[in-house]
Amino acid sequence: METRWLYTTSKDLPKLREISNDTCVIPMGCIEKHGLHMPLGTDTIAASMVTYLASQIEPVCVFPDFIFGDVPEGSPKMHPGTVTIPVETEILMLETLCTQIARNGFRKILVINGHGGNVSWLNVFMRKMTTEKRNFVFGHIELPLVAPHTMAEKLIEEGSGCMPDLTSEDEATILRLHEQKMRIGHACMGEASYIMGCAPESVHLEYLGVEAGRRLHILDHYSKAGISIHAWPYDCPTAYGGDDPVDCNERIGKAALKLGAEIIAERIKLFKEDEVFWNCQEEFQQGW
Repeated sequence: METRWLYTTSKDLPKLREISNDTCVIPMGCIEKHGLHMPLGTDTIAASMVTYLASQIEPVCVFPDFIFGDVPEGSPKMHPGTVTIPVETEILMLETLCTQIARNGFRKILVINGHGGNVSWLNVFMRKMTTEKRNFVFGHIELPLVAPHTMAEKLIEEGSGCMPDLTSEDEATILRLHEQKMRIGHACMGEASYIMGCAPESVHLEYLGVEAGRRLHILDHYSKAGISIHAWPYDCPTAYGGDDPVDCNERIGKAALKLGAEIIAERIKLFKEDEVFWNCQEEFQQGW
């Protein structure tokens, strides 16, 4: 069934809302460098595709992508192609969109976030949602990077053939990378697999080796001392963190998309069916 807001007619939107139990999900990403081998829209592309596939498992209305995530590196160090806007604008934009979504009858709004840089301001946004009376509840979940470790765990638990897209050689590769404790992070195997599954032409594994994906760890002494700072742009100046995804292919990508969608669908189902959160907010806001 059609679950995407943009592809639904005005006549059919109320029907989609009913099937969704008044729940709307927003895929969220950003536009930033992902090494030299991954597209600028990696986080948005992955969040959008996994969310859509999840909506085919657990029917829910999918709002258009929120692409302007937080990329705080800033000028003049901003990598080519990166687009960012002030956090205050992001918060205002999301609040305005949520208000419009709620105006159309959706009581539950859930962001499926594919960009780690959005977590901090999304938490601030959630806090802001408790300062005034709202006619919707809001939450956000992070897009899981399933390749290779979650996929390997599934293979170990369920056995060969549990992910039909994989060949026996692919299964062996996944298990080997898991055993080797492959590092994932940014523009890594986890993200590369998602994009390989939905837009393989935009992944350029031939560019691997030009820039390393190893973190510099030059500010680790702050975290060891219990001091929180924003270390990402200094620790990973090439916007790449993790081991090279040299073994990634389209089959692994298809399997990763399906597994990621299954995980997200389970979380959407909980948010969609639960009324405790809504009742708690209603009680908290009494008298406002």
